[in-house]
Amino acid sequence: MLDCKHMSRWPVLILLAAAIVVPNFLFGPGLTDSQVYNYIWTAQFADAISAGEFYPRWLPDSFEGLGSPTFYFYPPFAFWVAGALDALGLTTLQAINAAGFLLLLASGLTMYVWLKSQGGRALLGAALYMVAPYHLLDLYSRGALAEFAAFVWLPLIALAIEALPKRWAPPLLAVSFAGLILSHLPTALLAGLFLIAPLAVRKVRQDRDALLPGLVAGALGLALCAFYLLPALTLQEHVSISLLWSDFYGPSHWRLDKASTLYLLSLAPIAPAMALLALPSRSFWAGVTVVAALAALQLIPVIWHIPLLAKVQFPWRLLAVVEFAAITAVSFRAPRRLWLKAALVLLAAPYLVNGIRAGRMLTAPRDYTSVNRVLPDAPEYLPRGFDVSAVGDRMRAVDLSPYRALPSPPTMVRSAGAITVRRFAFPIWRVEKEGIEVKSHGPLITFQATPGVYRVVRVRLWQERLGALVSLLAALSLLAMYPPAPAGPAKAHPRPRTAGTPS
Repeated sequence: MLDCKHMSRWPVLILLAAAIVVPNFLFGPGLTDSQVYNYIWTAQFADAISAGEFYPRWLPDSFEGLGSPTFYFYPPFAFWVAGALDALGLTTLQAINAAGFLLLLASGLTMYVWLKSQGGRALLGAALYMVAPYHLLDLYSRGALAEFAAFVWLPLIALAIEALPKRWAPPLLAVSFAGLILSHLPTALLAGLFLIAPLAVRKVRQDRDALLPGLVAGALGLALCAFYLLPALTLQEHVSISLLWSDFYGPSHWRLDKASTLYLLSLAPIAPAMALLALPSRSFWAGVTVVAALAALQLIPVIWHIPLLAKVQFPWRLLAVVEFAAITAVSFRAPRRLWLKAALVLLAAPYLVNGIRAGRMLTAPRDYTSVNRVLPDAPEYLPRGFDVSAVGDRMRAVDLSPYRALPSPPTMVRSAGAITVRRFAFPIWRVEKEGIEVKSHGPLITFQATPGVYRVVRVRLWQERLGALVSLLAALSLLAMYPPAPAGPAKAHPRPRTAGTPS
């Protein structure tokens, strides 16, 4: 797809990515909204990878050693990256910084490949994508490492759909779609509706031969991540997942007439600014930008009453799609000077406010000693039935000190009675005595005991086994249907229709 001449420009993007993350390497990662979770999840991923467990779904040290099923529900991709870097010898904080750099660089490179394939100004577009305000907000203020990883996949998905039905397009679409799901599920849902679906419809209208390979690729993409999706979607009744959908975490909380001043300054202006940049192109991409921007601002309220979309929590997550579509449009046609000035005026507030906020977070004192002592995981992963009444919109920690004196498994019982051990209940744990299962219940593992030694044994759930089998079969099918092409002489191809062609 790209020759050496085009790849020779990639060092520019490497230098840009390095320049963007310099503050993090000097002072950070800062005390962002998600930094504590980034820290404890990366550290435990690293421990598991070092021990030979590539995909740790259960984090044994979380919640003061009571454990958490975090990665039965949270997508793993970003923490595979950060955890692997930690396991390779970086400190946990260095690994988080390095993961941010690699994901930022990867997003720029994939954007470059996408725009170059369509005949756009690839280097400019890739640079703009990397410095786009919501992209930087995810890195420096929200610390949303998983959502930050989602930016990598949007250009590849667009590239694959536009290339259908070429031989290499379906496997690229399947892998990149799976990568998006394994990076950040809410972004995958939003991108599916506002980017992937309209792009696929347009492609099929242009070329009906794209329909079947596109459908096959989409199905294979879903199947590739069945090992994650099946447990995530079927085990929610065992945790306090409803905490994710309180009023504060619902789309209606972020209506413009109810939003905070911080939101109105740091996030809301991004959508209209991107629309102003895209509109002069009068293209398909301008249409995607405008519709997604209106939805992000809740100016198409009916969308947020769709049950599944209501669970993405924040409508402004759509800004990832808005920025991608707008920058794609700009790479083919620069906006008029007046429109550009208006967009820059709107963007001044987000860059200024988020820059000040990021600076404060980078220099804020951080006490990782106390974090290491209690390892406060996300409360939505507490077991069902646990008292979460103290958890609020801002207060996310729970007091676990009453359980510190409980015995840890395995447990020697000297007299009959009810025994509670120091581990949260989840279906993967089975209590055994001399190899025989003993009935137990939660929210902390509790059972009726007689004298003897009791062990808590890890069992594999049917969701894990079936999900892994489906993913394996999907990978084998992908290889069988689209084996590597044999090497041969290069063939001339007609210049592709550019993505900037007016709709």
